[in-house]
Amino acid sequence: MIKFPFMGQQLMAKQRLATTLLLGLSLTPLPLSAAIEEVIITASPLAKNGDTLSQPAAVLSGDELRRKAASTLGDTLNDQPGMSSASFGPGVGAPVIRGQSANRVKVMQNQLGTMDAASASPDHANSVEPLLAERIEVLRGPATLRFGNDAIGGVVNVIDNSIPSARINGVEGAIEARYQSVNQQKVGVGMLEGGSDRLAWHLDGVWRESQNVDIPGYAHAEESHESPELEEEEHKGIIENTDAQADSFSAGASWFNDTGFIGLAISQLNNNYGIPPGGHEHEEEEPDHEEEPGHEEEEALVRIDLTQTRYDLKGEQNNLAPWIEKLSYRLAYNDYQHIELEGDEAGTKFQNKAWEGRAEVIHTDSGDQRGAFGIQAGTRDFAAIGDEAFIPRSDIDNLGAFVLEEFNRSNWVFELGARAEYNAIAPDDQSKRSFNTYSLSGAAHWHINDAQHLTFSLARAQRAPSVEELFSLGAHLAEQNYVEGNADLKPETSLNTEIGYHYEGPVHLELNLFNNAIDNFIYKANTGAVIDELPVYAYVQDATRFYGAEIQLTLPLNSQWQLQGFVDAVRAKFDKGGDVPRINPPRAGISLSYEDDQWQLDMRATAVSEQKHPGEGEFAVDGYNRLDLSASRNLNLGEQEILLFIKGNNLSNAEIRNASSFLRAYAPEPGRSVELGARLSF
Repeated sequence: MIKFPFMGQQLMAKQRLATTLLLGLSLTPLPLSAAIEEVIITASPLAKNGDTLSQPAAVLSGDELRRKAASTLGDTLNDQPGMSSASFGPGVGAPVIRGQSANRVKVMQNQLGTMDAASASPDHANSVEPLLAERIEVLRGPATLRFGNDAIGGVVNVIDNSIPSARINGVEGAIEARYQSVNQQKVGVGMLEGGSDRLAWHLDGVWRESQNVDIPGYAHAEESHESPELEEEEHKGIIENTDAQADSFSAGASWFNDTGFIGLAISQLNNNYGIPPGGHEHEEEEPDHEEEPGHEEEEALVRIDLTQTRYDLKGEQNNLAPWIEKLSYRLAYNDYQHIELEGDEAGTKFQNKAWEGRAEVIHTDSGDQRGAFGIQAGTRDFAAIGDEAFIPRSDIDNLGAFVLEEFNRSNWVFELGARAEYNAIAPDDQSKRSFNTYSLSGAAHWHINDAQHLTFSLARAQRAPSVEELFSLGAHLAEQNYVEGNADLKPETSLNTEIGYHYEGPVHLELNLFNNAIDNFIYKANTGAVIDELPVYAYVQDATRFYGAEIQLTLPLNSQWQLQGFVDAVRAKFDKGGDVPRINPPRAGISLSYEDDQWQLDMRATAVSEQKHPGEGEFAVDGYNRLDLSASRNLNLGEQEILLFIKGNNLSNAEIRNASSFLRAYAPEPGRSVELGARLSF
């Protein structure tokens, strides 16, 4: 494998050198070279743009989202700074922010939780559809203040227009088709919406079908090409049982008055995907009798059959009083379930019947001060049902309140915020556990001049243990382990400090340095014991520290061409010694892009270091170099517009084993692939 010369320790040294040089150059005020489109982050209650938030943010929308959208949320966001994907085969791709995911990264649909079972186990997919999104927002770092204790590591907010928030005059829509060679994936997407002065309505849907995914070499990480026995058992060039079928639709409408709107929507999701072999294989054992020829017992393949029906209500009212700028409220009910199919037999069934609601007020006291306050509440009936159920049926309730205030003083902006939250989990036949958690945050923005500013932030955030962390007990065959919860777990407490620097001149520079010390960090540890031929993993707590950096430098070459380089790295280790498992190694890359009124071209090369800190007993992955290309053409046909796009993914056909993947030893990432697509908007 070709290694870039700046990998490993040299990468960190060059990162420090580049940071010093860039900061030194940027301390001289320079004129703004070009106007940058302002992108408002709705995940901030004060509707700020990304450059003025107290924490790093990213937004995908428009044609960029169309080009990067994939079948999973993690794959869609994988090349964003500080982001990666925790895959469990191609059917699952959970977003990872700075090494944290699951119960620490809140995935939201229109600012409310997805209310699925994705956080209960790594083989569970998120129940959001990136191909139906109008925009996806990411907040890197603690966001518990506004969104609750399960956002201690960050937020991914998927926004669609199922409940229109703006008036629509006439009828408009879009039809999209995609094909991807690596798994013969075929996708169809449709959207239609319209309205008048008072009423707006929206319909959308997606259908997707794919076959087993192609890979370079063998799926197993062992040197399969040197093992004739394994070659006979395993097909080269594919990951078996990775085909999938999914469909989703939503319908909604909004009624507008002079001060705002109120709307309702219903959505339905069906998703059936396979778990790659190897993720659920039992350890070999000696048979107690001789098998007859031709009657060898085969391991049943595992699939997930997921269904969900969701109902949403959303409304906003403006200028209700001289000091109230806006009142917004949201309420959702979700009926979720999935069944783990073991061959033709139904295994464990997960269900989650949940409500979640929030209301918040944006207020303005004067020209120098504004703020927001609100409440959030939710209730869940969650259970794993069946002979192999390992999580008891539980009633889960939470109630939180928050306040955020912003003060403007000359070229400084200060933010202060606080949140209090109550969480309770009452499992059947066990004692109820309840927790009171408190979060505080402070930030300061120093606008050095028109071209550059510094951000300093400090956040103390707490997360209550989840139901699976507290009360799991039993075998989970899809994940292939025996899980033991710990009813005595305490809340996690995170102390996150961050410094951000932004410069917008002849070049655009973004630099973020973060340090996140977490007391009572909860994780699953391999105990070394074995029950029913399954390794036993137990939830335990230890103090940890996550720290790292994200650097992105954009250099416009002229009005159409630009060059961009990036580096991101996160290190996570326990205070007692040892490394937090499944943390991605440092990566760096460069992209060259072109854009005019009709064409968009992008070439991206990424180098990922070998994993030197895999965690005790964990499989360490090799580094790799990856090349991706994309091109799109806009055709304006008057009242219609056609977007044609082509993407070449992993054109180097590198064997990529993602460090954050639970199945990295059994299921590498897809090989070389070409994706074709067309979207007609009218």
